Amino acid sequence: MGNRRKALCALLAAGTLALAACSSGTGIPALDREPGEADQWPGDKSQLANLDSQSVRFLVANGGADYFAVASADKQTACLFKFVDGEDSAAGGCGGAGGADAIVEVNTPETAMMLVRAGTDISHWEDAGWTRIHENVLVF
Repeated sequence: MGNRRKALCALLAAGTLALAACSSGTGIPALDREPGEADQWPGDKSQLANLDSQSVRFLVANGGADYFAVASADKQTACLFKFVDGEDSAAGGCGGAGGADAIVEVNTPETAMMLVRAGTDISHWEDAGWTRIHENVLVF
C-alpha cells in the first residue's frame, strides 16, 4: 500500500474514532447538543431524581403535549417524558441506552409512546399502527 493510501486510511480511522468519542452513545442526537431555550423541564424537579437535570432536551410538540428526553449522568439510561399542555405531571419511562433500537416503551391508559434510537428502521412498528412524530419518538 502506498504512503498516500496509508495516510488516507489513518486519517479516516482517526476521524471515526473522534466521532465515536464525541457521541453520547444514547442514539438521541438531541442529548448531544447544547441546551436551548426550549430545553426547560416543565414539571417538578423531583421527577428528575437519579437523572442528569442538565441533559433535559425538548424533542417535539404533538397533539397538545410536549415530549422531552433526559439521560442519566453516565448516559447509560435515556428517558422519554410527555407533558400534556397545562399539566405539571408527566407520563414517562426510562430504559437502557445501549444498542437496542427501542430504548423504552411507555403505555398508560392515556398514552402509548416509544423512545427509539436515531436511524432505527421503524417499518414494523408503523405496520402495527405506530406513528413517528420525531426521529426518536413514536406514538400509538
